[in-house]
Amino acid sequence: MNKKAMSSILGLCFIVLLAVTFIINIFTPDKGFSEEENRVLQEKPEFSLSNYMEGRYESKLETYVNDQFLLRNAFIKIKATADVTAGKLESNGVYRCKDNYLMEELTVPSDKLLENTLSSLKQFKRQYKKLDAFFLLAPNAGNILEEKLPNFTKLNDQDQSMDKFFKEIKRYGYTPIDVRDTFATHTEDTQIYYRTDHHWTTDGAYLAYKQAVKKMKLTDEVTYKPYVVKNDFRGTLASKSGFVNGVNDAIKIYMPYKDKDYNNSVIYYADTKTKTTEFYQLDNLDTKDAYTVFGGSNHPMYTIKTPTKSSKRLLLVKDSYANSFIPFLAQSYREIVVVDPRYFFDNIDDIIKAEEITEVMFLYNANTFFNDNSLEMMLSS
Repeated sequence: MNKKAMSSILGLCFIVLLAVTFIINIFTPDKGFSEEENRVLQEKPEFSLSNYMEGRYESKLETYVNDQFLLRNAFIKIKATADVTAGKLESNGVYRCKDNYLMEELTVPSDKLLENTLSSLKQFKRQYKKLDAFFLLAPNAGNILEEKLPNFTKLNDQDQSMDKFFKEIKRYGYTPIDVRDTFATHTEDTQIYYRTDHHWTTDGAYLAYKQAVKKMKLTDEVTYKPYVVKNDFRGTLASKSGFVNGVNDAIKIYMPYKDKDYNNSVIYYADTKTKTTEFYQLDNLDTKDAYTVFGGSNHPMYTIKTPTKSSKRLLLVKDSYANSFIPFLAQSYREIVVVDPRYFFDNIDDIIKAEEITEVMFLYNANTFFNDNSLEMMLSS
């Protein structure tokens, strides 16, 4: 067989392979969540003229194709393995850093996304002028632990985006809770972030809570004792990158130091229609995503009712950073309604009225917040 015939056969096989892959992709159900990356995957976007004109439709369609591609996780693992074998310090947006830290690139929001999000927050505060509103936007590890990055590695400037955001929401009537200085002064004595995961540790969450206490004028009478409940945690950054840094993480939970400090709260998950009195789901320590020990899997909305004397009722709008933060809030509120805009599709106004909300807190990490429009969609609906 001559070279020309061989080339034709190989070209035809390649076209057939692409066609088969395309057909299988069409009939394969979309996945809503990636356990490896611990994030929501883009679903097929609905076409509208406004979204098309603003460029949103094309952007979402591109993300959808990338997120739902056949054998996506297998290709990610193959690439990660190749990167590690080649000795690279970066794989799938994750850097292998000093002191066995894995860190991801810092997200810089597009001007349009930030403008739309700020506009929806402004409108929300206008509608609920009487509600005290707070916004805790947490920096990511690559911001606070910049000195641990590989030599000659420079990440995006997250501080500039955070400074701009805090300045704007303060003008609208929100109270910013900026924990960057607090974190920066405790990097030597506290492990604020996991080495293998993108979340802050419970120690980091507690530092942020102590900062929130001052800004929100919260009750802070309960003393806690930390307990290590898992020593071999390997988080999403390890899975996403394929890097084996030789060090596992420890997961801690904070329990009231004395029995009399314990508030017997009742947590009701609306999506599963289940109740519990436990903030920590210890059975989840044996699952792939052990971070779900903090409140379980992602829920669209749930309520926490406490026996505290306070009459205040909090609406907490959040991402997964809040999960290890929430137990500390229980001593200050009679009720906490927790909403995750990535999964919540009901009317937020109905909840505020029905639950007689007196305060609202937004709690996000900057990388998630600057790369997601679910909050804007929820507040604008």
